[in-house]
Amino acid sequence: MQRRSRWRFTRRSGRAGCSAATGSCYSGHRPDFRSERSILSTDGLRGKRVLLTGGRAPAALEMARLLAAAGCEVIAAESTRHHLCRVSRSVKRSCRVPSPAADPAAFADALEEIIAQEGIHSLIPTCEELFFVAASRERLGSQCAVFTAPLAQLQRLHSKAEFIRTAGRLGFNVPMTVRISKPEEWRDFAHSSSFRDMLSSGGCVLKPEYSRFAAKVRIATSRQELVEAASELGTGHYPWVAQQYIGGREICTYSIVHDGKVTAHAAYASELSAYGGASVYFEPLRHPAAQAWAARFAELERFTGQLAFDLIEQEDGSLMPIECNPRTTSGIHLLAGNPGIAEALLLPQASSASAPVEPRPDKRVMLALPMLAAGLSGRLRG
Repeated sequence: MQRRSRWRFTRRSGRAGCSAATGSCYSGHRPDFRSERSILSTDGLRGKRVLLTGGRAPAALEMARLLAAAGCEVIAAESTRHHLCRVSRSVKRSCRVPSPAADPAAFADALEEIIAQEGIHSLIPTCEELFFVAASRERLGSQCAVFTAPLAQLQRLHSKAEFIRTAGRLGFNVPMTVRISKPEEWRDFAHSSSFRDMLSSGGCVLKPEYSRFAAKVRIATSRQELVEAASELGTGHYPWVAQQYIGGREICTYSIVHDGKVTAHAAYASELSAYGGASVYFEPLRHPAAQAWAARFAELERFTGQLAFDLIEQEDGSLMPIECNPRTTSGIHLLAGNPGIAEALLLPQASSASAPVEPRPDKRVMLALPMLAAGLSGRLRG
């Protein structure tokens, strides 16, 4: 095979490998790769080459499996040496790339060369690599389809403060939310009418503006608790969000969206989690109101990509948005195995005329590794 720029491909012992100046690319290719395609394979997807980023995540592995089952050839790009997709039979090749956080330019260069060398049709970013891919969306999009929204839109929705402002501007009911980034803003907020209103409605939830898995969340139910939290949290170098506490049931949604049209959707209740954060057990929740909420937001935003929401269902049945995750989430596990899910990702024209793909009613998912780790440490909550 021809050598191209920094990447080179060799074949040894039934495996393919490539190397770059910054690392190596190892293949999960098996000689019987093509024979593993399931009955979910469709002619429209057979042979399409898809590049996934974030191969370390269970959600990325799930996506690789469902794409391979539909007849796609999956290539994974990951900056860590050992990751889940590297040993999966659903992944034809696994390429190690530079860390996007440490060297964004080298990361984009590596993706561009993989796309050219492998003849990639579609790039689907998962995990935090999403934002770095979006930063090079125009450049990479000249070579293949890139399934992500523009960077500015992603950043606006990823921010817990800006997302709430956006939802309010679009006409949704939203909780009182205040962004706090300086020590003096903590003091001002402690004596503000907004804080008094939050206390009267049940309390104030404090959380980093950008975080995952409910990390570092605090609840203040008095001014003294807020002052104590501020003395600890206000010394950091990143902004926080103070949000009105909303009582009720937490509903999580995950949608695949093309130009504002939802082509696949899953909802589930957040009932069992590891370390008080991310859910590790999932079962589908038939919730028309949550689906309608997600569909309306996606349409008004003309969003393209993967879109997830944390909503609170109040006693009267109304929904209040809390956070948005414009990326792959664990909701993908509930959609795996459904006919049409790969088309929902890659062939929006074929799937837009029909109802969104939804989980089977009997679908149940438990993430084994987080469950084991949390169980052994006694930190499983439910």
